[in-house]
Amino acid sequence: MKRIRATLTVICALIGGPCRAQQLAFEAASVKLADLTVRPGSQNTGGPGSTDPGRIHYPRILMLQLLTQAYGADIDQISGPAWISDFMGKNFYQIDATMPGNTTKEQFQLMLQNLLAERFHLQVHRETRNFPGYDLLVAKDGPKLKEVPHDPNEPTEPAKPTLKDGKIVWSPGPRILNNLGPGRTRVEAHEQPIGTLIQHLWSGIPSALGADTMDFSVPRARVADKTGLTGKYDFTLEYACLGCKGLAGMAANLPLLTGRAQSDSAPAPAAADPGSGLPTIFVALEKQLGLKLEKTKDVPLDVIVVDRVDKVPTEN
Repeated sequence: MKRIRATLTVICALIGGPCRAQQLAFEAASVKLADLTVRPGSQNTGGPGSTDPGRIHYPRILMLQLLTQAYGADIDQISGPAWISDFMGKNFYQIDATMPGNTTKEQFQLMLQNLLAERFHLQVHRETRNFPGYDLLVAKDGPKLKEVPHDPNEPTEPAKPTLKDGKIVWSPGPRILNNLGPGRTRVEAHEQPIGTLIQHLWSGIPSALGADTMDFSVPRARVADKTGLTGKYDFTLEYACLGCKGLAGMAANLPLLTGRAQSDSAPAPAAADPGSGLPTIFVALEKQLGLKLEKTKDVPLDVIVVDRVDKVPTEN
């Protein structure tokens, strides 16, 4: 592995520049082209919020996936050369890196940004673009979410799962669980802002309307927060999911591998699966959370535009 040291240079201090996101870096990192003749022995694992927070192991990952992780962006918020999302091509990478076990998600993202800049000479800029989607509003009877009072002793780091007597036990702290079964989705959130619900709706709306959760080309729904709710909340949302097919439905929470042009308009509400006994996602939001969705053509979002990125990383 190549040792990566976090340093601030005198030049950065003088010019007042970003200095590659303050030079946060992994303790050690190995980056190389993945050997596509060898089947990966495991999935991409590790990082903040996982059972292995001090290490990431990505045996085979696309540049597009790395960018979505590094910038906390969705697939259509990344604009770059076609090869970065070509899952039929040869440009897959194997990355192993270590970091302190208490690294936050934000720190991890900066570390990954710096690693991509150092090893792939990544250069990006940001733009704001409008996407068709929905406005999330408070329904006429008011919100039904349970606001969590601020507790100075409550952990701010995300809750972490551990195995105890064969069962998953969560440490104190914010968390969200997405349980996807055949024809249904259940979301259980603890101490989460409205933004977390919106992130779920990005994938939840298309799958609820019938998009196969294993179809990586389906674009995300776009939702703008117009609720005015600024606290943190406990809530449960359960709805019919026409595209959920048991364990296959879990793919809705994985990074997309390929992209397709965003449709000109947001999909219209669909009827619930008559066999599920659950409401549509639109009805569930209003009845269970006191929120509603209205279609709009203009949801402004930050887009990461790739100005330069190498296909082959520098040597370890």
